[in-house]
Amino acid sequence: MQNPEIDITNYLKENTPNMISEWLDSIYSMEKPYTSFIYAPLYKDELRADSKQTASLIIDFFSPDKEQFEISLTDWLNHMYERRMENEVPLPEVLMTLDKLRYQFLKWAGKFAIKTESFTKKDYYEIVHSINFAFDIINEKFADLYFTQIMRHLSAQQSMIEEISTPIISITDQIAILPLVGHVDDDRAKHLMETATARCSQLNIDYLCIDLSAITTFETTLVEMLFSLADVLKLLGIELVLSGITPQMAQQMVLLDTDIEIPAYHSLKEVLHEKV
Repeated sequence: MQNPEIDITNYLKENTPNMISEWLDSIYSMEKPYTSFIYAPLYKDELRADSKQTASLIIDFFSPDKEQFEISLTDWLNHMYERRMENEVPLPEVLMTLDKLRYQFLKWAGKFAIKTESFTKKDYYEIVHSINFAFDIINEKFADLYFTQIMRHLSAQQSMIEEISTPIISITDQIAILPLVGHVDDDRAKHLMETATARCSQLNIDYLCIDLSAITTFETTLVEMLFSLADVLKLLGIELVLSGITPQMAQQMVLLDTDIEIPAYHSLKEVLHEKV
């Protein structure tokens, strides 16, 4: 008799087309279809090809040559990740489809155990354990890769948002404007302070005008940041001026009781008229 693991490996290889057909049927018969279009019947051939690669990867796990499994796993991760991310497939849907294929492997392993008298309970236990272990590995590797790349993507988006939220625009060689929109919390105030200082130094300007006309809430955090920024810019030879100041804003700035004075104007037009 051959090694039980070799016997069932050959059996799973032979029945891979059957497993994949049943796997596809389970996907297309779901009451609530997946949200991603790659699971639509129109893309059945592509999905079948993906599942063949996944099934081949699982079968490679049973090979004595563990290096082959690692090579297959790397190829599988690269292909599956690129295709799923390119089409914005939600991670839960990826894991759910893998679990449906896991079910098929376990089901056909059970069929083999029933039809093969020499296949012991211990053999069956070990093959079930191996199938689950193999699927757990690829689930974990894929989820880890997905999470890592998503975090990089979010970080890049956050950097872009921060750049957009601090648009220092050079009007002339002497003056630049920074229009603030929305709410300024502690984190944004810190970012504004750092970005404005660095950018003004690069531009080599004489004046920075911060326009507050689109600010939704004028809180102590923003007021303190403005005074701190005015102090730092003064050391660089740059004067901070404000536009879009309302009477309520002016009152809050007075209440902070600081020796730093910041020229304030009702509108940006007034600033430009005086400074340009």
